[in-house]
Amino acid sequence: MAAAASGLTLYSYEGDFRALKVLIAAEFNGVDIATPEFKVGTDNVTPEFLAKNPLGKVPVMDTPEGSLFESSAIARYVARLRRDSDLCGRSFFESGQVDAWVDFCSHQVEVPSSLIVFPIFGYTPYKKQIDMQAWTDLTAALAAMEKHLLHHTYFVGESITLADIALVSALFYPMTMVLDAEARASFPCVTRWFTTCVGKPQFAARLGETTLCVERMLAEGASKAAAAKGGKKGGDKKAGNKKGGDKKAAAKADAKPAAAAAAAAAAPAPKPKAKKWHEELPPSSMNMDDFKRFYSNAPTDPESGDRDFFAVMPEFWASKFDKEGYSIWFCEYKYNDENKVSFMTSNLVGGFVQRADEVRKVAFGNMLILNEEAPFRIAGCWMIRGQSIQPLLDCNPDAEYYDWTKVDPASEEDRTKVGAFWCCYEDFLGIKVQDAKMFK
Repeated sequence: MAAAASGLTLYSYEGDFRALKVLIAAEFNGVDIATPEFKVGTDNVTPEFLAKNPLGKVPVMDTPEGSLFESSAIARYVARLRRDSDLCGRSFFESGQVDAWVDFCSHQVEVPSSLIVFPIFGYTPYKKQIDMQAWTDLTAALAAMEKHLLHHTYFVGESITLADIALVSALFYPMTMVLDAEARASFPCVTRWFTTCVGKPQFAARLGETTLCVERMLAEGASKAAAAKGGKKGGDKKAGNKKGGDKKAAAKADAKPAAAAAAAAAAPAPKPKAKKWHEELPPSSMNMDDFKRFYSNAPTDPESGDRDFFAVMPEFWASKFDKEGYSIWFCEYKYNDENKVSFMTSNLVGGFVQRADEVRKVAFGNMLILNEEAPFRIAGCWMIRGQSIQPLLDCNPDAEYYDWTKVDPASEEDRTKVGAFWCCYEDFLGIKVQDAKMFK
């Protein structure tokens, strides 16, 4: 595979759960990452690769500035490429919380999960005491997660962050291979959170359709009785009493990338990424990510201190907008007379914007709540890849409650109206703006 337009290339074997968190973060941020075929045991011991990571471990990512190693560092890099996606949190405190859960994942979830699953793949030999201690450690981690999720939808804030992405990636194989219904029964909040996340299109793009474990898979040499005992809460407490023995074995197992190569083909790799509707369209001269950066970097008004988005519109119409590759649409809520309470109207619009997430990579828009008093009017303006609004209707069940009118790019009246939708703060063509919800 050729290098992506972003200049990012990720090296790892197919099915590597540590690479999944990088790729899922890229889906949320609309970042293209090339993933060439890579054979551990061969490609990771070349002088060229060892110059990127002297230990020869994966994943490793090439960037325009150089190479990065350690999966969490790579995932953080990708998550920070778009600040408006809030994958790293919406404040300094939330950013610290995200880092805390990512580190928790690395030490408390990834390690025991690997020790349980790798013997099933054949990466490492099965050892009863290591397996039982790993189950004890994983159960303790799941209990901590369960306690947190009892009062939270996601791990940080009110939306998916890198914390959720890292933890889902680490639990993908355990949840689909070894944590059967009996094991999951002790962790209903974790199960709810996991199924919510994997149902999102950004997760599905890399994981495919996720089916939870029905019957626990066993490694060669593991008996069902031992597996059942190891899967119970707390496991065999005696297994953890050896001074460093199990930890040394775990470290030894984790430090063998060549062993992973021997059975990489046995890993149930995520399904190939399905081709999306917009990838079937003819190429466009306009890049949506470039436009969003162009729009977001509008000059600051010296008097108000706000971004002057109107200043970018002349260049948008003159050289940015590709009328063959993209279309622009006005929308008007069909039931504006029912919008009697301002905060409920705002929640209605917020839900509509959130449900459009599937087209984030190829769409841009702004929704306005208008009028000083009830009933409040909901209207908006969207730009989307192609010449039809149908993809938005298909992915967003709320879109059918709007009337959609296609913009004529040659009409000065329509251009003025588009500018008002995308650029105004308090006044929309003489009408008071109560609230606005931007989609970008």
